[in-house]
Amino acid sequence: MPSVNLVLVGVVRSSTGRIRLIPEYVPRPPQNVNPPSRTPTLTGAGGGNDTGEGGLMNRTIVKTREAHDFLALVPQLVGFLPEKSLVLVAFRGNRTCGAMRFNLPEPGAPEKVLKRIATTLVGTICKIPDVDALVPVVYSDETIAGIVGLPQERFVEVLCARARLSGFLLRDALCVAPDGWGSYFDPGCPAAGYPLSAIAASEVNRAIPDAVRRDLATLSSRADLPAVDPSMKERLGRRLARYQRLGAGADTVPELLELAGDILDPVVAAEAALGFDAQNLGVDDAAALLFLVQGPACRDQMMLQFAFGETVGRNTHALNLRYAILQRATGRSLDDIIGEEQSEGHHGPHSRATSDLLLGLCRERPDPDRIEQAIRLLKVLVALAPRKARPAPLCMLAWLSWAMGRGSVAGIFVDQALAIDRHYGMAELLSTVFGSGHLPDWAFAVPPDETANA
Repeated sequence: MPSVNLVLVGVVRSSTGRIRLIPEYVPRPPQNVNPPSRTPTLTGAGGGNDTGEGGLMNRTIVKTREAHDFLALVPQLVGFLPEKSLVLVAFRGNRTCGAMRFNLPEPGAPEKVLKRIATTLVGTICKIPDVDALVPVVYSDETIAGIVGLPQERFVEVLCARARLSGFLLRDALCVAPDGWGSYFDPGCPAAGYPLSAIAASEVNRAIPDAVRRDLATLSSRADLPAVDPSMKERLGRRLARYQRLGAGADTVPELLELAGDILDPVVAAEAALGFDAQNLGVDDAAALLFLVQGPACRDQMMLQFAFGETVGRNTHALNLRYAILQRATGRSLDDIIGEEQSEGHHGPHSRATSDLLLGLCRERPDPDRIEQAIRLLKVLVALAPRKARPAPLCMLAWLSWAMGRGSVAGIFVDQALAIDRHYGMAELLSTVFGSGHLPDWAFAVPPDETANA
């Protein structure tokens, strides 16, 4: 299984106007790249996998001799085209071990806000084991020609000062604007910046083999839904309504689980779903999946199974059945039962493991290939679904995106779910988790191959 390294963390503004952190990372081995311009030439082996994340494949050799070469490589490293972003590229020695992406502070943000943001960002970098150097890269929509200096100059000064206080070497600090690029550390940087053509013409662009080069898109475009046939939407709506009529009397978790089990085994269904061709999804399959995920228990089980495999799915399903039996026997709510078990320390190993996986409180890494296939499938499912049936698959998309390191995309899916049902419990939970800046523990795990090659 490919290694999972911290790569991205986004900062967005919540609906209340407060700043919240959106954690992101991508699964890839570390990459040897040359830090830009002010260091000796280095040779690097790019990391990555074939899941569409993280840029270069493992063992791909890339040299970056100058700052513009490094800037040509950054989008391939992070796997998307940064916009209005700060990307922090972290180094362990001469090897990149991750990158972090943040939205830029608002223009004119007070000094205390800049310091608070910088402190938070550097604090998160400190969680990555053995990082010793950074290169901040600002991607701004503000032109260099329209200002004195470079965009976000004061913020970068504050950020670099905080990083140095924490013991990090700042190899360079770079800016890419619509009309040019430059280095915050370069006193000879032209007033209009250096031409962007230097990045486009960099030898790095030719050094990346076609077999591993990514077709890059913006980060937010990952939340776009595919176009679907309106007639299929109508047919799916009728089929889903038929399932829902069958389950009209199943108002409790135990009854919903029994009903789902009578129609479809959710564990078998989840594994089978990963083999579907998302672009040619049949109405019967789509309706059955959409019906299954409407129940919170099946939704979470299938979501975790998509990420971690059939064994996790079966353990989670068994746990759901156990709680269903307890609910039926006691007449108590699931929240009450779980709360009592936690307070008394009686929760079983599967209960703790499932909770830890949901909240990212473990070092076990999800399977990127399974997640990518599930995301493709769920996007089609959401596009086909009636509006009222969308929150469940949207929340699954949000969690799977977060697990793959696309926190900004995850936030879009959560917001879409809350726009449909502002009291949908899973969406509220995910909004809280994402908004707290919590990162999955597997984001900070150092893969064995990296330790061996250090």
